Amino acid sequence: MKRAILALLTLVTLASCAQPTVVDPHRDLRDELRTLNTKLRSLAGPRDTIVLVTMGVGSLIWERHGHIALCVLYANPQPGRVDECYNYGVATFDKPLGMAWGFFRGTHSFWVAKDAPYRMLHVYLAYDRTIYAQPLTNLTDKQVEEVITQLEHDVRDENKFYAYDHFDDNCTTRARDILDRVTGGELMQIGDLETDGKTFRDLAREGFYGMRVPLIVTDLAMGRSTDRVPTYWDKMFLPQYLREAAERRWSIKPIEIYKRLGPDVETDGPSGRVLFALLLILLTAPAWATRLWGRFERAGLIVALAPQLLLGTVFWMLALISPLPYVRWNETCLVLLPADILLVAFLSQERRILYAKGRIVMLVLVALLGLVGVLKQPLLAPILWPLIPCAVVAFLPKKQKKAEAKAGGKAEASTDDPPKLEKATGSKKKKR
Repeated sequence: MKRAILALLTLVTLASCAQPTVVDPHRDLRDELRTLNTKLRSLAGPRDTIVLVTMGVGSLIWERHGHIALCVLYANPQPGRVDECYNYGVATFDKPLGMAWGFFRGTHSFWVAKDAPYRMLHVYLAYDRTIYAQPLTNLTDKQVEEVITQLEHDVRDENKFYAYDHFDDNCTTRARDILDRVTGGELMQIGDLETDGKTFRDLAREGFYGMRVPLIVTDLAMGRSTDRVPTYWDKMFLPQYLREAAERRWSIKPIEIYKRLGPDVETDGPSGRVLFALLLILLTAPAWATRLWGRFERAGLIVALAPQLLLGTVFWMLALISPLPYVRWNETCLVLLPADILLVAFLSQERRILYAKGRIVMLVLVALLGLVGVLKQPLLAPILWPLIPCAVVAFLPKKQKKAEAKAGGKAEASTDDPPKLEKATGSKKKKR
């Protein structure tokens, strides 16, 4: 179960650079691929050209934030100088656990690879992803050579691996930084333009509309650092904003060389938070239902607590081992505590009640701090998860204890009866 959670978190967090599933495996792509490759090649000018290639979103979870690559088109291709595309989003996606561990530990689990343009185009054509191309004609010959030199440097075995960070160091930011460096900071100069007020969390959630589970995961797994508003420069961690920046800064309009055939993905929709709150009420129902029933109360409490204890343990472990700020400083850790196992084990009943009351005070304080803005994450729905079992332990008395109390009362009454009978008998004797 723990491994499944890690894999799920990884798929959501690394969505911007993962590969999708083929829409129609029987579709004949040869003619389309030749046309597409010709369109891209036609962007080569009388001198070597750098082309910014961005891929749109797709239907599946790992397609929802787009992708990007830099392609080099030579004016006069020859052996040793053939067209290549450089992709900074390569990882071992068929081994999600290893990739997850590398990502959360901040190790070099991603790398850059180069491939012929038609091979790269075949991938995204088969996966039905809209493809845009922008020939960066603003670059001088010297700047083009600087870009090529940097790309070739990065693709070497000793340099190609890097520690992926979804917001600060990913497939898009690597391309952004290269272009900004060779142009003397021209992209960074537009970094302080007006923003729409969206936070990093908002931008991440935009890719998951219509997919409520990923939306819930972004609330739980992404820490408080994602609740700040990025500059325009920072927003270029997403491919569409780098594409937009190239158009705004250098007046290079993106050319749509392939348009997705499938339905458009949703760009707005329910947040998923109300549904999550209802789900938590359902998940914690065994705690209060068995208490009201008066049977299997311990089992009901364990069933209600087990998922949150497991998830809380995972979040605390990741916060301890990960160098990533949005993993380390996760306010969900204040809500999901592994210590809540004390509600069902290790303590006497009186101390469990005391612990439950203390946790309720803590959760109310967390909610208040969130409402006044001290805590940043959307925690109101997750708070229900531990709050309901704690309230059951603290304030809902066991029926078994009531029965024992009644039984005890009857026993005391029966014990008192004989002396009364004796006194009555004695009094009768005296009268006689």
